[in-house]
Amino acid sequence: KGSFAAMSVPMEDIDVEPDLAMAMEAFGIPQNGVPAEPSAAQVSAWTEETDYSEKYCDDVYEYRRVTVPRAMLHVFPQGRCMTEGEWRAHGITMSRGWQHYDQHQPEANVLLFRRVLGTDPKTGLPPPEMAEKVKQRECYIAELEQMRQRVLLEQARRREMPTGEFS
Repeated sequence: KGSFAAMSVPMEDIDVEPDLAMAMEAFGIPQNGVPAEPSAAQVSAWTEETDYSEKYCDDVYEYRRVTVPRAMLHVFPQGRCMTEGEWRAHGITMSRGWQHYDQHQPEANVLLFRRVLGTDPKTGLPPPEMAEKVKQRECYIAELEQMRQRVLLEQARRREMPTGEFS
């Protein structure tokens, strides 16, 4: 009683696929690794619940954090940042020129955006005089990333060494 084995219908005769697919779609669970597209009503509700921080800046970029409802996370691409078209399609609304450049690791629903200082909010184009500063910043970030990778490799190497063999 209560188990599939006790039922008179053999398991192979039960087709649960359509019901499972419908349930997954209702809850927004990706099928085959591809997130279901949210409805217009869902995007509208998420837009209402999205919170935008005040802008803050350094000498090259202005930044802002966008906090989205956790229920929205399943529609975002995994392992990469979104293009402007993608984040706009999910109901995130900001003036032009913003770039999704990272996620706040402790809180996956906090998205980090930046744009070059002085960017025209209507066209999204940065001022030409900022190009050299942006290039220098990108080189600096690449250099930091190389250093981080070297440290991670060294840490992995040390973990693999038996105790007492550190040089």
